[in-house]
Amino acid sequence: MDFSSGDVEAAVMRPTVPVAGGGAAVGPSALLRGWREFRRSAAPARFLCFEDGGWADVAGEAVRQLRRAFQDRRAMAEAACGGRAYLFDFLRMVRIDAATGEETALAWIDDRGACFFPAPGGGGRKRRRDDAPAEDEAESSSGVDERSGESRGAEDAAAKRMKASGAWGKSAAARLEESGKYYQVVSKLFLSYGMASRGAVITAVRKVGQGARARAFQQQGQLLAATRGAAVGTPKFAWYGASAEDVAAVVERGFARTNAARLGGRKHGDGLHLSPPQCPYTSAMLAKADGSGEAHIVLCRVLMGRPEVVQAGSSQSRPSSDAYDSAVDKLENPQWYVVWSKDMNTRVLPEYVVSFKCPKLQPIQGSSEATSKPKKPSPGRDMFPTLLAEIEQLVPDKCDILQEYYSNFKMGQIKKDQFIRFLRSYIGDKVLTTVATKLRGC
Repeated sequence: MDFSSGDVEAAVMRPTVPVAGGGAAVGPSALLRGWREFRRSAAPARFLCFEDGGWADVAGEAVRQLRRAFQDRRAMAEAACGGRAYLFDFLRMVRIDAATGEETALAWIDDRGACFFPAPGGGGRKRRRDDAPAEDEAESSSGVDERSGESRGAEDAAAKRMKASGAWGKSAAARLEESGKYYQVVSKLFLSYGMASRGAVITAVRKVGQGARARAFQQQGQLLAATRGAAVGTPKFAWYGASAEDVAAVVERGFARTNAARLGGRKHGDGLHLSPPQCPYTSAMLAKADGSGEAHIVLCRVLMGRPEVVQAGSSQSRPSSDAYDSAVDKLENPQWYVVWSKDMNTRVLPEYVVSFKCPKLQPIQGSSEATSKPKKPSPGRDMFPTLLAEIEQLVPDKCDILQEYYSNFKMGQIKKDQFIRFLRSYIGDKVLTTVATKLRGC
């Protein structure tokens, strides 16, 4: 396999359709997301259903009927396709067979070219409404177990287990034999681009367990290929560097926060920073060695979609428009790939952890590392960006809606007191008090 280009064969997987009856109910967060997307979308120009392993256009008179229903802001509509009657549910993004109750994923592309596809999940088969989901299909749509308020505690627990055992559990990351094929390929990739000349010595290579995360990643590749083109949906290899505690948490549960803070003013937005396969040293500088001098870096597959250039020092935290999916520092020979926090658990798939020692490694010390003491706010300064950044570290699954409401506030669509009331009701006073105490430096 040629690692130098960073390309790998695209994986294809069916999207999952949530079950409305007889199985796990659609939760409030899923309905809220569906309603928000429904309200945000312009009139659809195309409707698509996932059939026979790919997205196929809805054709004929049904398109006109569905478009009219959408413009009338009806959440559901009936239409016939191929001689069969269906119910189209725009909020849950499913097409339901009126005769069998079988559900199929539904998507659309609106008049402005914006794409609206269902969130990824496990499983990936057509289901009748009374089918119970498989056990591994009940996991969260991000491909990791997301329980509100436990992200930081999970990282601490992972760090303690790692410190006690000197390794991750076998189920999370299995240590490879040095004579094995994949050990040789990964170690060669790591050492071939300047790490060996800097005196790096590999102490271990581990294969990361994947499961639902891999399915979510594969589905995202399929969705990107359907909307942006096959080449755009092709994954690339990339390196992720962070502290040992963060690496252990990523292996066991997924990404809870980005590593942008370690870059300080050199960050290209508030997203997850990864370096191309031929630039391991760039990400290795974000790693933090432990007391024994051992550090860790993760070889991942990443779906970049269509990237845009984001300048160093930017605080951008999402695509600037629907035309983009991710970011880079420059389009030609980029040194940084940037995946936004809302996508980091579905478009980045950890594959191998390389543990190493490198006496000549010079770690980057960002001016605003997560471990450093926050600066006290100056009078008259807009503290909401700082406040939201701290909140997103505690409850990363809520960052998308938070940023949407903050954008509405900045554009004058809602008042300051309304935004504050929303924060209190959506985040909770306990989290806000914790963040406020931290920002005051108490």
